[in-house]
Amino acid sequence: MGRTAELGRIDRLLDDARAGRSGLLVLEGEAGVGKTALLRAAAGRAGGCIVLRTRGIESEATLPQAALLELLTPLRGLLAGVPPGQAAALAAALGWGPADVPGERHLVAAGTLSLLAAAATSAPLLVLVDDLQWVDPESAGALLFAARRMHGDRVAVLVARRPGPEPVAGADLLRVPALPPDAARTLLAGIVAPPVAHRLTDRLGGVPLALLEVAAALSPAQRDGTAPLPAELPPGPALAGALEPDLAALPAGAGEALLLLAAALDGSATAVAAALARTGTDPAAALDAAEQRGVVVRDGDALAFRHPVLRTLVWGRATPADRRRAHRLLADTARTGDDVARVWHRALAATGPDEALAGELSALAGRARDRRGYAASSAALERAAALSGDASRAADLLAAAVRDAAVGGDTARARALAGAVLRGEATDAARAGVLQVLGRVEQDSGSVPAARDLLRSAAGLAAGRTAAWVLTDLAVVEHRLGDVAGMQDTARRITAVADDGDALQRALAAWVTGLAAVHAGDPDRGRVQLQRALDTMEAGAELRAEPRLLPLAVLGLGWTADVLGAVPAVERRLREARAVGALGVLVAVLAMTAHGRAQLLGDHAGAFADADEAVELAGQLGYVADAAPALELLAWEHAARGRHAEAAAHLDRARELVRRAGTVAVAAHLALTEAFCALCRGDLAGTARLLEARLAADGGVGALGEPLGVAPLLVEAWTGLGRVAEATRLAAEYERASASPLPATAALVARCRALTCPDDDGAAELFERSLAAHALAPDAFETPHTRLLHGERLRRAGQRTRAREELTAAADAFAAMDLAAWAQRAEDELRATGRTARPRRPLPEEPLTAQETRIAVLAAQGHPNAGIAAQLFLSPKTVEHHLSSVYRKRGLRSRVELARLFPPGS
Repeated sequence: MGRTAELGRIDRLLDDARAGRSGLLVLEGEAGVGKTALLRAAAGRAGGCIVLRTRGIESEATLPQAALLELLTPLRGLLAGVPPGQAAALAAALGWGPADVPGERHLVAAGTLSLLAAAATSAPLLVLVDDLQWVDPESAGALLFAARRMHGDRVAVLVARRPGPEPVAGADLLRVPALPPDAARTLLAGIVAPPVAHRLTDRLGGVPLALLEVAAALSPAQRDGTAPLPAELPPGPALAGALEPDLAALPAGAGEALLLLAAALDGSATAVAAALARTGTDPAAALDAAEQRGVVVRDGDALAFRHPVLRTLVWGRATPADRRRAHRLLADTARTGDDVARVWHRALAATGPDEALAGELSALAGRARDRRGYAASSAALERAAALSGDASRAADLLAAAVRDAAVGGDTARARALAGAVLRGEATDAARAGVLQVLGRVEQDSGSVPAARDLLRSAAGLAAGRTAAWVLTDLAVVEHRLGDVAGMQDTARRITAVADDGDALQRALAAWVTGLAAVHAGDPDRGRVQLQRALDTMEAGAELRAEPRLLPLAVLGLGWTADVLGAVPAVERRLREARAVGALGVLVAVLAMTAHGRAQLLGDHAGAFADADEAVELAGQLGYVADAAPALELLAWEHAARGRHAEAAAHLDRARELVRRAGTVAVAAHLALTEAFCALCRGDLAGTARLLEARLAADGGVGALGEPLGVAPLLVEAWTGLGRVAEATRLAAEYERASASPLPATAALVARCRALTCPDDDGAAELFERSLAAHALAPDAFETPHTRLLHGERLRRAGQRTRAREELTAAADAFAAMDLAAWAQRAEDELRATGRTARPRRPLPEEPLTAQETRIAVLAAQGHPNAGIAAQLFLSPKTVEHHLSSVYRKRGLRSRVELARLFPPGS
């Protein structure tokens, strides 16, 4: 009734799925407004579709993967079609296979995506989820992750939930309002007389369930209008008041049954009946009475309240003693082998310390953790801590609960539990562990200065490997903040405490020492230490398999002499991190590899792809600090392609995240990116203004802390503005500051001197020197950038033939990288030399998106669609969809042509 618009939107969702366009739609509305009815209607309209259903149950919210198990069990036979690592992780999480398999919780989400995609190959798929607010966090996270990452699959996901504080990321939202008066009165037609329908809708509003419940509770005379409505009728959409009469009319035995059902973890009629029998109540009569009154519904052994509000009412009416008694009865009568129910019910019934029970809960937490059920593990550990009479042990349990909450992505819960640990009696080890977790949380999704304070506190309490990790985390934070003195102090501390006989501690100590040295102006010593750290990380199997070392290895590469030689090890670690679903590590690593590919390897296609994936994953995980540099790189790539609106949008988002992270004062990389984007727009004054501010702020250090790193762009801007004297002084200062430069830096130093050289022949010689240095450290962007500037100078000097050679090489190189704005600039310069022929490589009319580039690069490397999907946590259909777009935009017909477009190292 009155849901034409809502049904139309659901029909579009279904039609899109049938046409191969995935969708995620959230129905949001208050209790009783009709969300469940719309889900039922969707199932009825899903002709030709496979329909999967699950719903959240408030009492099951701490059971790991409960909803996911219900949803995916019909698809279990398709598990063989899921990539092996994902299949093993999903099977472990759902109890379909061994629990001792590698893989983080995100691998379960990727397996969910792959399983749904496999099912959709035979028929369109409709996934219905009711009461999302009560779905266990692991199930909800896996399902929403999968739904957001499918684009070309025949899958429609329809979710219903009550209004919440946070939107469902990546979903279309459809608010379900109360029925309009006419529809509400139509709903009551045939149940009550029209005048009564008017009075009921005036007093109750348009909440369908409240209207129907109140109407059903009226006497016949009240329904036909010959008797007045009762005075106690709820004055508004008070669903609870409408349901209360059903509970009040039940016999005592039925009331006991409802309390047991409210306390039960699995909604099993058998479990409720067994507990009832222990009290001397006739289970059949009690359950029949509740069912006849319409308070509960049965489907085989499954028993559920007709509406979730009924459970809330039943639980709210019971005294604490009654609730504990219900849990004791359920514990005493739990089925043999159901340790989860037995232990949890005993724990909820306990009123005082119980060390044995705390131990059982801790063991239960370990089993939940094995199934990637970190929310359930954290909850069990928290309850175990409450039951322990030993303050020190309770603190250790609570500290473990903090860790699992953070690993599960529930940072608010991790912070709350951490506060309890730090306020209580805890060992130094427990405090250090909690402070380290909080430091990591702040570093990823909060304030970087706050992370520094927390990690400093943790470092004063930690010992052994924990101390080494804490100090390494602290050094990373200090690097983000440009705190050179802090890094030097941290290096001294880790050198003093690290056990040289432990390869991990030795590697971390060398890494921190090297980081501090390069920032303190001793790059030669820093390179030696960083190379020693990288070699140690690769020397043993344990360290080679440690995902947490990957960000350190990638960051350290920026200062080592043999970047290219280390790339295979980084690529291997990156593949292994993907294989175990270590998405948290991937965000940081992809943000860095994007910059590394662009600045050190000149791989701008790969940089564009990595940055986009980092931003996408960071958004899903709520990461801040690592997302900002990835957004900056995306802005750089869009600006270089002439897509200035997209570049501006990414820069705006990056600025917001930098402010949130508290790193505005040291965000040299952001200023450099903003300056480059201004240069791409031809705004030389804007470029100069941004970089002059960095000179005043910190002396103009570069993105990696290199002295006068702003010089190459600022010299170019100043010379273009005619401020040659200032540019000349800066070029000379840059050369003096770049002691023992690597070839890439030497090339930029020579280019700056060439731009400021007053003599054309001298400038040409310096440009050639710059290109020779570029050849020793190939950079697919900076090399043609230098050729472009060289060609411009040659043209102005009247050497048109020589200018055309440089400008043609630059134009072709820029076009090959899809950097349309720079290719166009080179073509314009070529026309200014008098060349009239069309460019050999036509400029692309429609640039590839970042995700298209990401997929195209992998496809060009020979990866099949299924392999690309597994690497990128996408479905094969999504990969196919994007590849089709790449082929269309570039006029390609085969992967052979694609490989030519994206050759190795492109």
